[in-house]
Amino acid sequence: MTLINMSYRTNYLHTYFKTTIVIPDSNKKEYKAVWLLHGYTGDDTAWIRHANIEKLAREHDWAIIMPEGRNAFYTDSSFIPYYSYFVDELIPKIQGMFPISNKPEDNYIVGSSMGGYGALKIGFTNPDKFSKIAALSPITDIENFKKNPQCPMDEHTFDSIFDSEEKIQANQLTTIFNRLKPNQKVLTLCGDEDYMHEDNVMFKNFLTIHLTNNYTWMPVNGDHSWVTWVKNIDKVFKWLE
Repeated sequence: MTLINMSYRTNYLHTYFKTTIVIPDSNKKEYKAVWLLHGYTGDDTAWIRHANIEKLAREHDWAIIMPEGRNAFYTDSSFIPYYSYFVDELIPKIQGMFPISNKPEDNYIVGSSMGGYGALKIGFTNPDKFSKIAALSPITDIENFKKNPQCPMDEHTFDSIFDSEEKIQANQLTTIFNRLKPNQKVLTLCGDEDYMHEDNVMFKNFLTIHLTNNYTWMPVNGDHSWVTWVKNIDKVFKWLE
């Protein structure tokens, strides 16, 4: 198993960003890849700190790519044009440097919490890059997330990213979906004690109507924590397979 800790200066962000990559030792010329996104306050090591990512890579014989997202919400803002960096710079750079397929049928995007929002947003807007999307306890309604008393994000941080009502509405997942009509395979899950469970059920009802047989809802027990996500990440990878 190869573990790569990569740092490079991005042309989009004019600073150094990190990515952690796990590649199995089966010596394929092209690996299928899971782009695994972390949540708020996390970094590129978040998933590998909490879950046995090398075991998952070995079992499925997939590369797993864990980019640093900081607290940018996987969204372009005046401070960090993160979405553009991820799609236009990071993806082709990783696929060019490592034995990773660039075919959409070989690339899946997965995330938890803020990373779940990022996986859904980036996946919906890039069907030419990702064929399957999975989100664990995703933030499915960013406006409700901001108003939720349990929201961990400082209001000023949120407002620096979504700096107008128009930008909030444009970045709602339902708005993005209705505009683009994506048709990938999608899975979402959310613990029954999660503070965003109601929002996730509403989004589940939306996708059930609009994606029908391409959508899977995975009801699970638990709250909004790594305990829930680690407990269910094996099931998510089996669904991807």
